Amino acid sequence: MKIEEGVELARFTTLGTGGRARAFARLESEAEAAELLQWAEEHSLGAAVVGLGSNLLAADDGVDRLVLKLGGELATVEVDGDLLRVGGGAANAVALHRARAAGLGGFEFACAIPGTIGGGVWMNGGAYGSDFAGVLERALVVTADGSGWLTPAELGLSYRHSELRHGQVVVRAELRLRPRLPDEIKAEVRELNTRRKDAQPTNRRTFGSVFKNPEHELSAGRMLEACGLKGHRIGGAQISPKHANFIENADGATTADAIALMAEARRRAHEQFGVRLVHEVEFLGELELPQL
Repeated sequence: MKIEEGVELARFTTLGTGGRARAFARLESEAEAAELLQWAEEHSLGAAVVGLGSNLLAADDGVDRLVLKLGGELATVEVDGDLLRVGGGAANAVALHRARAAGLGGFEFACAIPGTIGGGVWMNGGAYGSDFAGVLERALVVTADGSGWLTPAELGLSYRHSELRHGQVVVRAELRLRPRLPDEIKAEVRELNTRRKDAQPTNRRTFGSVFKNPEHELSAGRMLEACGLKGHRIGGAQISPKHANFIENADGATTADAIALMAEARRRAHEQFGVRLVHEVEFLGELELPQL
């Protein structure tokens, strides 16, 4: 295993922002994950996984952690009856393709989540009324102290949330799916992708949804649109003119620009609707939003 220093995280985030990681390593097995986490602990470093870089904001001044990227056998997908055995580093799109080829439905919603299986478990990713909690049988989680399989209940999965914390790495997962005709799966995925492209800035650099939908008649996007925030810009970042719950890298954006936009959006939503929006995007490094 090679541990690199000073790797630019902007290369690994979909927004294209972020400073250098104190340490960076690629891993391809459960054993390597355990070894790297032990190394991080010995060097008093936290650890975090970058995945495909979506749903992630990395601090401009760097991240004082060991940042991990999963590959090799931890990015494989295998079919076993109605069970999809997947590595934590496998792309959702690859897992969905294998499921469709095997005539297994239930994972179609993941076509709207441009990330990895591990990231989906980490945040209980979901779209169009479905989420990982609905298909996840169990996940193998590695820490510096060992590894173990955890059920959705043990993971504490709820709306866009799990109890997992940095230093815990999802290396494998098992998804329980159901038989469905491949043509039906293909048709639903086509419909969902069309809806997504019509509503979201899929051809722009974003990190995905900014805020969780609140318990309110308006979604986060509709609420921010009502606040007049579509197209609002700070530095090189702007709130998408297409969907107000997305931030685009319009021109050389920094993470600080995105954080400033998020802070302004929360302020206006609270001022106009009395709602405290909670960010869905994961922060990596010394990042926080001002208190309302």
